[in-house]
Amino acid sequence: MLTTIAKVKGQLGIPIEDTSEDNNLNMYIMAASQAIESFCRRSFKKQTYTEVLDGSGSSFLVLRNFPVFSGVATMDKDQFAVEANEDGILFLPKGWNTGQRSITVRYEAGYVLPGDDSADNPRTLPEAVEVACIFVVQGMLQNPTAIGVKSERVGDISVTYGDTDALFSSTVQALLSPYVGRWV
Repeated sequence: MLTTIAKVKGQLGIPIEDTSEDNNLNMYIMAASQAIESFCRRSFKKQTYTEVLDGSGSSFLVLRNFPVFSGVATMDKDQFAVEANEDGILFLPKGWNTGQRSITVRYEAGYVLPGDDSADNPRTLPEAVEVACIFVVQGMLQNPTAIGVKSERVGDISVTYGDTDALFSSTVQALLSPYVGRWV
């Protein structure tokens, strides 16, 4: 999850000792985290990812998740260590293979999330992403119809879903824009 119950309670002015709404807050935090990852078209959690990619012959290959820490790419049954820049772009001077699904990359990438941190492994998730998550949780609490069915009609069957743009205000979008996946 991209934030903690303690941070959300602090923002909402709920005493940390009051656990009466913890289950609901936890559900909203999970939903907000998933919505943000969907909006950003990527995962944020630091873990191992495997991607099978199409090769274009270019010297550059864009991975879905970043920052990248380490990894191995397989191309034509050859394996080699992965070195990526901060944005998750791999560089191979001779160029990557061409062809559909011709490259497999297994790599470690992402951030240590607020609830996963420890003294040995401090949190690395950018504060802007956590603040955006808190704002989305607040929006869900203030406008529950934004995340569900807003209206229905039986004749000729019509369903209108809530306005999710209300949850992703211009402030939230600005906070998240540096972290949106940039692949085509």
